[in-house]
Amino acid sequence: MPSRRELAAWLVRHTRPLLWPLIIATVARIVGDLLNVAVLFIAAVALVRVSSGETIALWALALAIIALSLLKAALRYLEQYSGHWVAFAALQRLRELLFRRLIPQAPAATSGKASAELTARATDDIDRIEVFFAHTVPPVIAAVVVPAVALGWFAVTVAALPALLIAVPLALAQLLPFLSAVRTSAASRDELAARGEVSVHVADDVQGIREVLAFEARELRNDHRRRREARVSRARMGIAGVLAVREICERLLWGAAMVLVVVFGGDARTVLLSVVVLVGLWLGGAGTDDFASGLDAALAACDRVRRVVDAPPSVPDSGRRPLQGENPLSVGLEDVSFSYPGAAAPAVEDVRLRIPSGGWYRLVGVSGSGKSTIASLLLRAHDVEAGRIMLDGIAVPELPLPVLRSAVAVVDQRPVLFAGTVADNLRLARPCADDGDLEAALRIVALEGDALPDGMRTRVGERGTALSGGQMQRVALARALVARPRLLILDESLSQLDELTARTVRERLGMMPDRPTIIEITHRTDLLPADAEVGVVDRGRIVESGRVSELRAADGAFARMTVRL
Repeated sequence: MPSRRELAAWLVRHTRPLLWPLIIATVARIVGDLLNVAVLFIAAVALVRVSSGETIALWALALAIIALSLLKAALRYLEQYSGHWVAFAALQRLRELLFRRLIPQAPAATSGKASAELTARATDDIDRIEVFFAHTVPPVIAAVVVPAVALGWFAVTVAALPALLIAVPLALAQLLPFLSAVRTSAASRDELAARGEVSVHVADDVQGIREVLAFEARELRNDHRRRREARVSRARMGIAGVLAVREICERLLWGAAMVLVVVFGGDARTVLLSVVVLVGLWLGGAGTDDFASGLDAALAACDRVRRVVDAPPSVPDSGRRPLQGENPLSVGLEDVSFSYPGAAAPAVEDVRLRIPSGGWYRLVGVSGSGKSTIASLLLRAHDVEAGRIMLDGIAVPELPLPVLRSAVAVVDQRPVLFAGTVADNLRLARPCADDGDLEAALRIVALEGDALPDGMRTRVGERGTALSGGQMQRVALARALVARPRLLILDESLSQLDELTARTVRERLGMMPDRPTIIEITHRTDLLPADAEVGVVDRGRIVESGRVSELRAADGAFARMTVRL
């Protein structure tokens, strides 16, 4: 677990060019707090002089106090503006850094992670870090400089003993947040982790509201949510308990300073001026408690963001060889084996496969047999443990990741669509695509004409909720076609289409003049054409391969799958 100092150094390292305005904020904070003491001290001196019978110029006194107060307000504004400029610029930099580092970890490192959890880190956690930039450096430096300057000046010009009587309790009060940092930091980490679980749970409930209602699971889900919220409450209570004790101790120390000054400070004039200085330091925020409370949560949030940012890429992007030409890619798997971390058995073992350029190959098998793992290995979501994967005769690790992933498109069974129109989602693959390109892709997937209410302008809703399951799959396939891939992998991506529509889409794909090489993953062996080339995957191995007509006649794994449908 990184220390507070290590987390602070990490933040500074990634935002250093943006931090120079903190110098302005710090100077403004120091001068403003000193003016706070000065205003009270000037008023107290005037009161002492009046009480001793002296005549003072009230207008001059009033103007001086008003001028100093206005200057103090201006400095306060300057401090807040400079500090928050740094904070918001730094938060933008951290979000950019988070996404830049997250992209090389995808898709392997992000699959299985709740999107709500990652969203919480990219939004709420980064927002909490604002305290570190806007409310930490100026208060910390001012908490040391302001009392030192004010009490040093007081000791030289008025009396040394009262300054010492104030300095000792004040120093102890400023140490309190650091003495309790271990407990508050741990509690803040627990709270943020628990809040992440609540975010995931609520997001699951929203996405699965139909299932929750259909299975009458409202009370069960509410009970699970309440248990997670109880963990948040326990963490908050732990923090509140520490803060309460800290606040009490701090107030007692300030009170002790007041008592010491009154009892041992000297004559009435010296005591009055000493009390004014003490109150000025207190009201000016010279203590560190306020910023320390938010700093614990900020650094706990920083740790959650850091763990995503500093996570290693799922695969190294060390390839340098280009893919020549624009032809469909040939595919070769040579004795490929791969296991997921912690798995007892390999997901893919000794797989051999050859697909010529422009071919259409089907992989069939029961759920969990390893079909989708083969697709993810072709996209290089993971690196193989043994064997080689070749595209056009080049091993995939030798290709730069952007080159590989622009040439290979995968369409999943459960695609993700973004809020906006159908055209917006299609242009995600190729922003420069014109309407003709989009219409051609929609025609191939049988979404031309009145298949969509407003054609390309049809709004898809959040995550595609305004479309049917079959329409979502076809929009996702059209999006992949707009990208003009050289290898297209269909991973159960026609599973929600009726038989007639699925056949139409396959026929139109087959008639494309510049059709990519296609690998179709499916469990519907009964819908495959008789002349199709197919491989049967079972427990990570290709146990049978050949033409569909031959495999249906044989008493093998393919025939047994067909009988079960």
